[in-house]
Amino acid sequence: MNVGTKIQRERSELLSVYETMQLMLGFGSFLLSLIGLVVIIVKLSNKK
Repeated sequence: MNVGTKIQRERSELLSVYETMQLMLGFGSFLLSLIGLVVIIVKLSNKK
């Protein structure tokens, strides 16, 4: 077995394409929420 084939086989067993896309979308949503929270906090702190 080739080393490249072995690595690809190990990676394919970790997550399916669906799970990978779901993880990426979830993480992206988390980042957008976090950035939005920081913007709101900065706006509120500038009003005082």
